[in-house]
Amino acid sequence: MTGVSFVVPVHNGAACVGETIASILAQSDGRPMEIIVVEDGSRDNSAEVLESMTAGHPLTVIAGPGRGAAAAVNAGIRIARYPIICQVDQDVVLEPGWLTALVACLSNPAVAAAQGRYIVDGNASFFARITGLDLEQRYAHLEEHPNHVCTGNTAYRASALHAIGLLDDSMGYGYDNDLSYRLQAAGYRLAFCRAARSRHRWREGWIGYLAQQYGFGYGRLDVVARHPQRWMGDAVSPASMMAHPLVMAMALCLLCAGGLLAASSPWSSTVVTAGLALVLVLAIERTVTGIRLWKRFGDPAALAFPLVHLARDVAWVAAVVVWTYRRVLRRGVKPEHSMMPRAAAR
Repeated sequence: MTGVSFVVPVHNGAACVGETIASILAQSDGRPMEIIVVEDGSRDNSAEVLESMTAGHPLTVIAGPGRGAAAAVNAGIRIARYPIICQVDQDVVLEPGWLTALVACLSNPAVAAAQGRYIVDGNASFFARITGLDLEQRYAHLEEHPNHVCTGNTAYRASALHAIGLLDDSMGYGYDNDLSYRLQAAGYRLAFCRAARSRHRWREGWIGYLAQQYGFGYGRLDVVARHPQRWMGDAVSPASMMAHPLVMAMALCLLCAGGLLAASSPWSSTVVTAGLALVLVLAIERTVTGIRLWKRFGDPAALAFPLVHLARDVAWVAAVVVWTYRRVLRRGVKPEHSMMPRAAAR
């Protein structure tokens, strides 16, 4: 059987990485397997947790370069011994059979990367379930061979990664999109495997949720700057989703303009009404989607889509403003601009 190298980047992951590693160890199906953990400068006790797990397990812990998640993953890939590399994030728990199902997708030599399916964890907190349900909605339309696979839940052909120069470690969120596009440009195919299931521990609370959404929005702009032809999105982030920050930005501009004109122009109420109408359109679209997901999964968190996703859209608009400001000043791309690490557990 073909050997597999797991690469797990860790930064402030003490609260969750133990369960992640345990779920990887449980994937053993008789093939040669190694687990490379890249401890990337955590400020919690991640290093101690990992050290306690090295005894009796095929676990190698190396120090990361401290330049973000993509650079940490690259460090693990460079020392991997086997031809298949499974990249799993520190906050992902693999379900039984994940490895066997995913590696089967790579039996086709044209396929360079195969992603598993994130499922909603019913025991997760409110905002984590909101994120999971939103992703489930988009996964429902994915074909067997999409044009984008996410990292963190994915098996790669090592030779393909080396052929295109690994991940772009100057990027934060969006480096998985960039990697997918470059693999396809090199002639490879991608695959999506619904049978390979895992649970993602998404960030919790208003602050955690909006901070992550800001990062997603900012990272998407870095991707579009590198791949302008993808301005309408891809299979995971379709055009309807890409339109949300644009419509919200127009709405906010109209509302601000209406407020400024209130004392001097009879048109102010018309301008404000137009802005509110755009917000209403977004809210209605999210309400319909939320009701559909509630009926499908029975999770009432989906009914909060209108409120939560309007706040998400504002976070995306904020990302657009900050990204544009940095571009005007010709500031370089840095991973921390979009991918803010989890806070160390206290």
